[in-house]
Amino acid sequence: MKKLSILILLIVFSFGVRNANAADLKGNSINFKGSSNTVLGDFEIKELPVTELKGENLRTFELSYEKAQKTVLIYLEERPNCKDYVVRSKNLEVTYKCKKNSFGVQLVPAKHQKYKPELNARFLLQDEFAKQGKISEGELPIETALGTIASYYPNLLIKIELLN
Repeated sequence: MKKLSILILLIVFSFGVRNANAADLKGNSINFKGSSNTVLGDFEIKELPVTELKGENLRTFELSYEKAQKTVLIYLEERPNCKDYVVRSKNLEVTYKCKKNSFGVQLVPAKHQKYKPELNARFLLQDEFAKQGKISEGELPIETALGTIASYYPNLLIKIELLN
């Protein structure tokens, strides 16, 4: 009888630990709102399930704007010392990349490209792209980087209406 009680206690304990871990994972997902400081108004970022992008499993976020019909997907590629963000709308894709002493926009590396570079260039405002080459110094915390992207990305579009 004592062995049966111990077995039941172990089963109940392991079930409780498994449920606690599931709740912790759910509680750690990112979901927040802010002002984009653009004509698109406020934004909301929601974490989606992990997505496979060209053979890599990447954390994925959906960025929506108050005054835009289309959403933007952001894929987080975590490297040992930095985090890179592939940002993709229906018409434009770029990467916000962390380097040793900067965080800024770059073209999407070939391994993550969905659009042909020529097509992508048709929707990219080149002078704004150059300005965003260095937005800040070094790596940013994930939520800060996502909020920064939400504020800067719309300015890269040759026409803001491309998100409608």
